[in-house]
Amino acid sequence: MVERDNELIRVRMDKVRQLADDRQGSNQWLEAGSLALTVLHDTVGGSHPVANVLETALSDKDWQGALAASRTVITLFDQGTLKSPRLAIAHEIEGSLLDIAQAQTQAAENNRDQNQKQLQLAIAAFLAGASLEDALRRLCDSKSIVYDTQRTTISKLQSVLFQPSKQIEVISSSDNKQITAWGDARNKADHGKFGEISYAEVLTMVIGVRAFIDKNLP
Repeated sequence: MVERDNELIRVRMDKVRQLADDRQGSNQWLEAGSLALTVLHDTVGGSHPVANVLETALSDKDWQGALAASRTVITLFDQGTLKSPRLAIAHEIEGSLLDIAQAQTQAAENNRDQNQKQLQLAIAAFLAGASLEDALRRLCDSKSIVYDTQRTTISKLQSVLFQPSKQIEVISSSDNKQITAWGDARNKADHGKFGEISYAEVLTMVIGVRAFIDKNLP
C-alpha cells in the first residue's frame, strides 16, 4: 500500500513538471500550483512553508508565484525531502516497541521458570499490540477514515478499516483475520490471562505486526 501511494505521488509530480514547463501558460502554472499543494498536504503537511506560499499565490491568482513555488516542490521531491517527520518518528517508536517485544519473546523461549516465561510473553504481546494499535490509528488518519478517538482499541480500529458492506477495505481480508488473532493475544495480556498465551502465538504476532506496518505505512 505504501508503494502504491508513493507511485500515485510520483504520477502527480510528473503532471506538475509538465504543467510547470516554460512552454505552458498562466492557467497551467496555476494548475501546477494547485496540484503541488496537494502533494505537500499528502506528504509533509499543510504547515510546510512552501504550502503557505502556494496558498497565497493561488488565492491571488499569482501565476508567477505559483510557478516558482511549484518548481520548489519539484526540487524538494527530487531531493527526497517530502517526507513527514511525524510519521517517521511514529514508525520509529512502533519499531522500538516491537524490538523490545521480540527481545522478550526470545528471552521467554529458553526460560525454565514457567511463571516468568508467561510474564515475558505477556509483555511482548502487550507491546506488539500497542504498536499495532498506533499503526492502525495512523492508517485511519492517512486514509481519512473516521473513527472514535475515545475508543481506539485494535478491534474498533480494524472494524472501520475493513467494512466490505460499505465497500471500505483499506486492509485485506487476510490482514483482518490476522489482526483479530493479534488482538486476541493482546487482550489476554491486558486481562492477566498469561497462562493462555503461547510462545508460537506471540512470535507470530511480533513478526506479523512488523511486516504489516512495513507493508502498509511509511
